[in-house]
Amino acid sequence: MLYGGVWGYSLGGSVTKKANLSAVDLGTGQPRWRFERGGPLGPVASIGNTVVLGARDAAIGLDFETGAQRWESPGAADALAVAGGLVLAYANGSLRALEPARGEARWKARASAEPVVAGGLALVTDGQKLRALDPATGREEWSVDLPPGLSYPLQARGDRVYLAGARALGSVSLAARAVEWTIPLESALQTPVTVADDALYFTTQDPATGAYAFRAFDPVSRRDLWRYPMDSRAPMAPVVLGGLVAVGSNAEQESLVALRRSTGQVAWKARVGSPNVQPVARGGLLFVAAQGPNRIYALGAATGAERWRDWTMGWPMGMTLDPDGRLLVSADNLALYAYRTD
Repeated sequence: MLYGGVWGYSLGGSVTKKANLSAVDLGTGQPRWRFERGGPLGPVASIGNTVVLGARDAAIGLDFETGAQRWESPGAADALAVAGGLVLAYANGSLRALEPARGEARWKARASAEPVVAGGLALVTDGQKLRALDPATGREEWSVDLPPGLSYPLQARGDRVYLAGARALGSVSLAARAVEWTIPLESALQTPVTVADDALYFTTQDPATGAYAFRAFDPVSRRDLWRYPMDSRAPMAPVVLGGLVAVGSNAEQESLVALRRSTGQVAWKARVGSPNVQPVARGGLLFVAAQGPNRIYALGAATGAERWRDWTMGWPMGMTLDPDGRLLVSADNLALYAYRTD
């Protein structure tokens, strides 16, 4: 797996930041190679035998097997995506397609937000248009005029892509190449959107009262199926667990709540501190990393009952499952933890 982060130290009153990336052997936890660079690194993408890193002033290509730097392409890369055998690097209103072996730019295009890849196309917004680009050539295949308020694509599912703006949410049909609907929101999205087969789950905030509402939105009727009041939000996307959906709240003692997707009624609540990274689920268990205290929890997905917990020496920063089912958790004490989940 690829694992890394940015760390800083103070020397003579000034703070120096360095970034490290390692390829870690999942069997032993030992690094096969390390790459270090002064200053922060951003997103990471992997394509073939190349690892591409986004930096403030460049995109950097590394050899996947050795970590040796192959190339450096000038220009910031705040977001990376892979499509059409190329790496798409977005920053500052521009999207460029890089050839992964040598880092050469195949094409450039204007874009007002990072792309979403769907149906073999790179979907970007440019002003008030959604443009579908051929990732191999950058050629525009088609475009759709967007209504005011929609400014960036969120994610694609099936034959539609969902878009949002400062206070709006909408859908574009990729098959019909047309806007299906758009609705106003009471605020900007307060959590990432989770798209299920029959609903969208997200949190908004009432600007008058400051209250948060967790919402199940039906894209067919374009109405809320239900709302659930929240005391705050957590920086996690809602997690669909069969007939339940779980969402976090950093201001409540029982900070993780699972609701029935059909009715919005509470199925269970769990006290897990402040969930600050995206939970993952496997084999009937929901794994949650949280601060205050810094712990990892394994909960029964159907009941919320705690199966086990462990303590980390630093704040949890990321969590994922490897192909063999190991739970991998990174923390800000520069440590990586691996747990069995069977």
